[in-house]
Amino acid sequence: MNYLAFILSNPRFLAYGFMMLFFSGFGQTYYFGPYTDSVRQSFDLSHGEIGLLFSLATGLAGLLMMWAGRKIDDVDLRTFTFLICVTLIAGCFSMSTANSIPTLMLAFFLLRLSGQGLMMHASFTSMARYFDKDRGRAISVASFGLALAQATFPLMAKSLNSEFGWRDAWHYSALFLTVTLIPMMLWLLIGHKERHEQFLRDNEESHQTASQKSGWTRRVLLRDVRFYLMFPSAMTMPFILTGFIFHQQHVARLQDWPMGLQPKAFIAYAGVAFVCSIIAGPLVDKVGARKMIAWNTLPFMAGMVALAVTDHQIAAWLYLGLSGITLGFGIPAGTAFWTEMYGPRHVGSVRAIMSSFGMLATALSPYVMGVAFDLGASVSLLAWISAGYLGSSAVLVWLVVYKYWDQPHLEKT
Repeated sequence: MNYLAFILSNPRFLAYGFMMLFFSGFGQTYYFGPYTDSVRQSFDLSHGEIGLLFSLATGLAGLLMMWAGRKIDDVDLRTFTFLICVTLIAGCFSMSTANSIPTLMLAFFLLRLSGQGLMMHASFTSMARYFDKDRGRAISVASFGLALAQATFPLMAKSLNSEFGWRDAWHYSALFLTVTLIPMMLWLLIGHKERHEQFLRDNEESHQTASQKSGWTRRVLLRDVRFYLMFPSAMTMPFILTGFIFHQQHVARLQDWPMGLQPKAFIAYAGVAFVCSIIAGPLVDKVGARKMIAWNTLPFMAGMVALAVTDHQIAAWLYLGLSGITLGFGIPAGTAFWTEMYGPRHVGSVRAIMSSFGMLATALSPYVMGVAFDLGASVSLLAWISAGYLGSSAVLVWLVVYKYWDQPHLEKT
């Protein structure tokens, strides 16, 4: 089935996955980045201090994700989505009215939990769970929402901040979401009850292995040695890219780049990610996710090397464009990978763990890089360190894919 026929056969539910990823942009680092200097000045914060606040809020959200994310396995998707949308709107309003450090942290927390955490989690989990034969295509189609957000939100934030100031920008965002978001999402989920009941019947009747049929619990996952070998690679992109994006204005100053360069380069990042995601979807369905995931960090590593060796403006386009390749192939392959390994029934619990750790990684990076910049670290130094870590983590992924995939005796007892 080609993409057009696939979309026309499932328009509303695919649109749900798409729109959840698009609106997650309000809680993503690339939407915060253009506001960072204005917020720092309003609260008289250093790079390390605002990074610490953002990190603490994201870390708390990541810890809550461990519990909240797995509720998607038990709670009706419509209720789950409604609560996420309310949290996102509350975060935008909190951001616009923040007048102290605690209220600023609360705003960060609500936005990170809903946007970066639960909206992405709900989209990818629902696409992976309810599409079996076309899982890769479904994730690819939905991920276009993420690509579109990455292309538009940084420029939108820059324009709104310049035109209205950061408080009014967040206030208008909250008003817009209040009017549009919840009605749209509930409309897109009309008929979901029947879809879920059919999924439960199919899952119970399918002839899968015992572990696939029941789904692996979080306890079993945390005893699987393969999980720990995959862990460093799964955390690299959230940690590294979040740090550079959050401090993008300081990176621009150090590299002597125009302030508008990186928001524009995000268009290349999003475009490359979208094209790669469209290519990756059918490949996941045809050859499986694990064969693709083994090589997926290499483009991102090449982007870090480009950022390390030159401060020319082309480095911004290269590091974001090559990051887009890793993201584009990684979204369908990464989401399907965990489903292939642990089964679809409890994929929400599995993804909740990965999303939680991913958020903890993004929690650490703004603070760690902020302190590094305060101590005088160069962009080149941080990029070289990132490239080395990416290469090391890729070796561990190869061990899982090519050596340990079919060796369950490696589980801890």
